[in-house]
Amino acid sequence: MALLSQAYGRVPRARPPRRAISVFTAGDSSPSKNMDVERKNLSECIFSMHIDGDSTDVYHPIYHYASQVFASLRQPSKVEVLTRKVEPNPDPPNLPEMEEKVKRKIYDLAFSTLKYQGLLEDMLSESGYYSYDAVIDENHSIIMVILCDMLNRKFVKRPYKKGEACIPYVQELEEDLLSFSTKLNASLARNRIKFQASSIECLLPENIRQRDEKGSNMPTYAWVNQLKTSVSEVTEALREEGFSMSKTWDGIQDMENTFALDGHCPNVLVFHSGCKEDLTSHELVQEGKLVLQDKTTCLGPHSVKQLLNEGDDIIHTNVGSGWTTAHVASLTTQDQCTVYGFGVKGQSRVDQVNGQMRKLEIENVKLIQDNIFDVQHTDPRFKNVKVVLVTPQDSRSGITNPVEYMLQEGDDASLLKELSQDNVDAEKLDELVSKHMDLLKHVMKFPKVQAVVYTTCSVFSEENENVVTKVMDYSNNARLPSKMPFRMIPPLIPLTPRDLDTQKSSKFLTIEPSEVMGGCFVAVLSREDEALSAADIIARAAAKGLCDGPASKKDDDDDTEETTESSKLKKKSSRTTPRGYPTAKKSVSARYLKGYKGGQGSAEKVVVKSSSSGQQKKVKPVRTAKTETKLKPKPKPKLKPKSSPAKQTVSSSAGPKVKTKHDSWAQISAGHSLLMRSKPF
Repeated sequence: MALLSQAYGRVPRARPPRRAISVFTAGDSSPSKNMDVERKNLSECIFSMHIDGDSTDVYHPIYHYASQVFASLRQPSKVEVLTRKVEPNPDPPNLPEMEEKVKRKIYDLAFSTLKYQGLLEDMLSESGYYSYDAVIDENHSIIMVILCDMLNRKFVKRPYKKGEACIPYVQELEEDLLSFSTKLNASLARNRIKFQASSIECLLPENIRQRDEKGSNMPTYAWVNQLKTSVSEVTEALREEGFSMSKTWDGIQDMENTFALDGHCPNVLVFHSGCKEDLTSHELVQEGKLVLQDKTTCLGPHSVKQLLNEGDDIIHTNVGSGWTTAHVASLTTQDQCTVYGFGVKGQSRVDQVNGQMRKLEIENVKLIQDNIFDVQHTDPRFKNVKVVLVTPQDSRSGITNPVEYMLQEGDDASLLKELSQDNVDAEKLDELVSKHMDLLKHVMKFPKVQAVVYTTCSVFSEENENVVTKVMDYSNNARLPSKMPFRMIPPLIPLTPRDLDTQKSSKFLTIEPSEVMGGCFVAVLSREDEALSAADIIARAAAKGLCDGPASKKDDDDDTEETTESSKLKKKSSRTTPRGYPTAKKSVSARYLKGYKGGQGSAEKVVVKSSSSGQQKKVKPVRTAKTETKLKPKPKPKLKPKSSPAKQTVSSSAGPKVKTKHDSWAQISAGHSLLMRSKPF
């Protein structure tokens, strides 16, 4: 009682006797010493407590740990700022092993308290619970957490259950707040009237409120571990257990126990948001056949897969929780590819990630505890590394459900502090951008690297396209003359019409946060020779059996027949080539598509000869004696008088089909994919 009187600056009131549990030391006459003993022994006694219940119940151990998380992340209060008594926050707590749903409740409550911190402190002051000269003490964090939970329950008293774990100091503070519930509720009403808020959520900043609305009904994503099973086997098993499969994502919005195949990643399944808790304990997840992970982290592994040849190794710069590294490894051939993972700190963490890999039956992942900046580019371990996946520690500004993302990806709890604020720390953003650029420059210096996939969960252009563009220009200016320059190419991911409408550029992929998935950015930097001709690309692809190459040199009769057909096709093409078709001055992919995908001029024969230096040259088309006659120059088309709108409509419908934005993206991606697969590294 004396401690509460000193902390609150008011006369204590009589309250019911404290309910204690036998595991705590009791009998000391000093309340402050009693509380210190309870806090000290709580971590030892938490395992003997019964933590159970549905999502509407919050128990004392959850209050205790949520207050520790909040204390390590909270902003200084107004009293601390005015009195200039701002002390550094303690370190985030290390939570003991517990069920994931309990851990989710702890972080949800701490994150909610961070978002409403200003409102809760105003309520404590305006209601008289805190006097104006009150000193913030160690009880402030637990008081804020309990009050936030009361706010979510609309000040309805929490029912106690038989056998519920009870912490004496938490119970004392909870009962004290309940006795002040009328005044606290009145203070809340005054704040809502002041800001004309129809609900408590309307008191939050607009961008935080919009993010919470998008994340509240976010679907649950899971990727199929194709080393242990297949997509068809998983879908069949889910159907047998009562799940229904929808053809589109729209079909799972209104019905629980439904799922659909993802449109971007072929091994990713999309579930209704209400299936999350059931899937966590599902047999497929427990056996490692299905892995729950945010959709934004799945685009990078699939971009890497499309850039690999047999025998290529991969570097992943930030292992994190290990699930993204495992996803990359599951898409490769186990005995022909090695995935090197950086960013794992401590042997205990290495053992934990290796345990996850064994559960998924992944054998080609090697974790490296060294800092990636300390690794020499000429290290023989990385002599076969051709592709690098860069997943930096960005601002996570595109995440719509921070708690779920933090639990899945193993991020630090500081993520909750950053996303609970309305404004963005410009200094920290500049620091992150500098780190991203240094990391990208470093990995591009590995001698055998042919492609770098850079992906973030940020919506800031400073972290996305600005970083990639500046680093690409820097690397190309500093490269050796014998090295090919890096160029930005579109990620090899199928896009929906909705994605195409929101794209800023055709060179990278940007997805804005929505109710479907969080925001992310994907860019691919590839070493490609712009001087390569379409015939070079086709020849290399044909050498690997990916397509039928250009006709080889045969007898004169075959040449005569081919060139004759070529002349006919060329004459025909001069009449049917649509306006705006890619010319020889455009990119490699456009020229490749022109020559191989059935575009005009594809039948014209091109002979590739090797020079003494080993480089290939494109020579003029071979023509036999029958076709040596010079082609007449194509006459300039005569200008036709403008027709009426009705005639224009008829003529346009009868002409060639105009390529859409989606067709261009798909053709460019296909061309780059064939180039990367056919190029001899």
